Amino acid sequence: MAYAPPGVHNGLSNQTRKMATQQRHVSLGLALLVVCSCLHVCVSADSRPHILLIFADDLGWGDVGFRDPDMVTPHIDRLAREGVNMGSSYMQQVCTPSRAAFLTGKYPFKMGLQHSVFSALRNNSMPTDVSILPEHLKELGYATHYVGKWHLGFCSKKMTPTYRGFDSFYGMYNGKGGYFDHLSKWKGYDMHEDKGKRPEDYTIAWKDQGVYSTNLFTDKTVQILREHDKTTPVFITLSYQAVHGPLEVPEHYVTNHCSHVTVDKKRKLHCAMTAAMDEGIGNVTSALDTLGYSDNLITLFVSDNGGPIKEGSSNWPLRGSKITLWEGGTRVVSILHSKKHLPDAPYQWDGLMHAIDWYPTLMKAAGYNQPITGIDGVDNWQPIVSQGASKRTEFVYNIDDVKKFSALRDGKYKLIANKAGSPDGWFYPSCGAPPKPDPPRKYPKFMLFDIEGDPSEETDLSKDRRLRKTLRAMKRKLKAYKRQVVPSREAPKVPSGKPKNHGGAWVSGWCDA
Repeated sequence: MAYAPPGVHNGLSNQTRKMATQQRHVSLGLALLVVCSCLHVCVSADSRPHILLIFADDLGWGDVGFRDPDMVTPHIDRLAREGVNMGSSYMQQVCTPSRAAFLTGKYPFKMGLQHSVFSALRNNSMPTDVSILPEHLKELGYATHYVGKWHLGFCSKKMTPTYRGFDSFYGMYNGKGGYFDHLSKWKGYDMHEDKGKRPEDYTIAWKDQGVYSTNLFTDKTVQILREHDKTTPVFITLSYQAVHGPLEVPEHYVTNHCSHVTVDKKRKLHCAMTAAMDEGIGNVTSALDTLGYSDNLITLFVSDNGGPIKEGSSNWPLRGSKITLWEGGTRVVSILHSKKHLPDAPYQWDGLMHAIDWYPTLMKAAGYNQPITGIDGVDNWQPIVSQGASKRTEFVYNIDDVKKFSALRDGKYKLIANKAGSPDGWFYPSCGAPPKPDPPRKYPKFMLFDIEGDPSEETDLSKDRRLRKTLRAMKRKLKAYKRQVVPSREAPKVPSGKPKNHGGAWVSGWCDA
């Protein structure tokens, strides 16, 4: 060791050494701060992935080309061919509960949203005191935009997207309307462009009447991508109205893409509407490539529930339809795609995934490393990326306190209590498959299915003596969940909200007083 005279240490005076020590303490403090910050977010703003969420509305399990060659979906098929095709991904049985579960990470039956969809004139909404995915992403520095169908409440401005964490909104407030005229219930016009929270930020997009909504939503998404500064991560929800009824589509999609579909007119129109949506998805993914987003992008394509067989949708070979708790009403097309963040793709991942899991899973993908409290969802990002086992082993399909039916998944088994709803059966066989026999007309109080071995729910195992312990255990679990049910909310109608009182359009703010 070098010698230093008294008062000097290796050529440094006491004062200088003291200052250096203080500097090291500051540096150490900053390092600790960085480490502590990494407990929350372990990626810098410019390396966080852009996230595109594409909701299809009422797309059935069998409504894609990679499951039914009659369907013309080359761009969706490409996402599946290059990405992670999820074989056991579930949503709720209808739209509003599914979207609320996705954004909140909470079961709808714990929010009073389990029974049905929101009606236009009622003071209903996704709970405004619950933090949701876009609000959390904004805390990580994301820009956030919502395009398309909302259907989560709008009579108060505090229910609308720009109050719920989105920087902008372009689309329809209600759950259903004309694809060209954009008229919803009571012939109210429902196409909006909201750019903030001030009254003047809320505008009605009258200029877009007559333009097919699938094209409008595609074009708006491309416009956002072109105008956005890519150095800021962006989260875009593209929530297509398609392929929800009414069955409306420009004729050339029927003649050019779906003339080969002859099973019935509804199936042909459904094919054409799906082809139009798929073309829009192709336009968006092309823009993502051209504009340089794709190198650091996560895309999630998912349907909000199973397909409605009465409108030409197919869930084959799954049983049932939208609005039921059969697999055909709840197991959905779900695809994750990323060039950078899913390095081992393509593959199929069959781990259990529920709507409530996407909130924490996408937050983890965005670099957030802390548990999210107050939600029911689990983070499945690493299991998906590593092709490991899902962290989810059970979930509640729904507990409907009005219809009095419910269902629970536990491992490979599914328990159904008091029916699963109708339509029941197997519809629109694909690839020349023979039709299945009609299901029984009477149902036992409880039914038990092995979903891994019998995904079509053809064999009820509730009378199998070897599974008595399994049946009893699942009944106890379902009973425990029922104790957590918040009664379904159906607020009274507010006549002042009718479009005739607002220039012929659906607007927000009529229940704020």
